[in-house]
Amino acid sequence: MAQIAPKAEWKEDWIKDTVYLHMFPRSFAKSVVNISPFAIKLELWLRLNKIPFKVIDYNGMGSKGQSPFIFFNEKEIPDSNFIIEYLSEYFRVDPYPGLSITDQAVARAFLKMIEENTSWAIFIYRYVEQPDEFAEYFMPKAPANVKAALQKSLQVSVRDRAQKHGIGRHSSEEVHKIGCDDIKAISAFLANKKYLMGDNPTLVDCSLFGLMTQIVCVPMKYPERKIIMEECQNIKDFVDRIINLYWSEWHEQCEF
Repeated sequence: MAQIAPKAEWKEDWIKDTVYLHMFPRSFAKSVVNISPFAIKLELWLRLNKIPFKVIDYNGMGSKGQSPFIFFNEKEIPDSNFIIEYLSEYFRVDPYPGLSITDQAVARAFLKMIEENTSWAIFIYRYVEQPDEFAEYFMPKAPANVKAALQKSLQVSVRDRAQKHGIGRHSSEEVHKIGCDDIKAISAFLANKKYLMGDNPTLVDCSLFGLMTQIVCVPMKYPERKIIMEECQNIKDFVDRIINLYWSEWHEQCEF
């Protein structure tokens, strides 16, 4: 099995008001900068808002058993949404700048759909249904026995969590119909806008980018990827736009 990381702790040389973003090492992924869409979401949000941060490659989980998590001014904060809520208040940043209360409600609804519905179709495909296909893009430099053991553990864990969530009780065809219908809804709402809610990126775009990179940038045979490439090109354009504007090191960071 993969070595378990020691408990993360604040370091004496860490700088006040700098976010120490703990996430799975970039080397765990191929064709994308991180295997966690939530880590990508959080890193993009920090970039958009010019909040000082340092990435800490960490092969482990935070206090809630989640990755990513942060240390900030000696405090550990888990869960990307609670992290963003905390930092928004601290730095006086609006996660939805310029949006009306109604539009903020729409954005929140899309964020929750992406993170608590659409994402399951992707996780089920790569961890439960097609681990052999995903093996090419997961921990590419790890010893085969270590990778196989971790993939087996993830397969059992994700299957169990999906069952408890409810989506895992559906057939594969039904799960991916849900995922593809979500993709079509996102594409229809995005239309020809630069970002989901208009001309400026907001928190929901960070969430959308985090998950869509797992599909667009990783050439697996996701049913959802086929829909994007054949029917929802505006989502691929959205991903490319954000990489070009806000993540100049993207392709370099994918080279593991």
